[in-house]
Amino acid sequence: MHVIVSWDIKADSKEWSELNNELRKCLKGYSWAKPLSTLYIVKLNSPEEREYIRSEIIKICRNKPKTINLIISPLIEGDKYSGWLPQPMWEKIRERTEVDYYDLL
Repeated sequence: MHVIVSWDIKADSKEWSELNNELRKCLKGYSWAKPLSTLYIVKLNSPEEREYIRSEIIKICRNKPKTINLIISPLIEGDKYSGWLPQPMWEKIRERTEVDYYDLL
């Protein structure tokens, strides 16, 4: 299972970098792919992991409500994406989104 996490930061380049790094720290320890500037596909093992990431990112957003916009998808099981990306990125996305049906048995 996985989630999509994406944010926009409205700030000058120094503050943008600081906030972006702070938000990325919330994804530390998880396997993710970043196909677009601030869009992450994050592999998770449980709903609790999604809730943890959500709550940590929301703490940061609450401190800068007019600076950061955020969206987090519900948990997604499997799914196939389409778009226009370099081939190596598609491989990274598949690694994080494919369902191992043997694990479900």
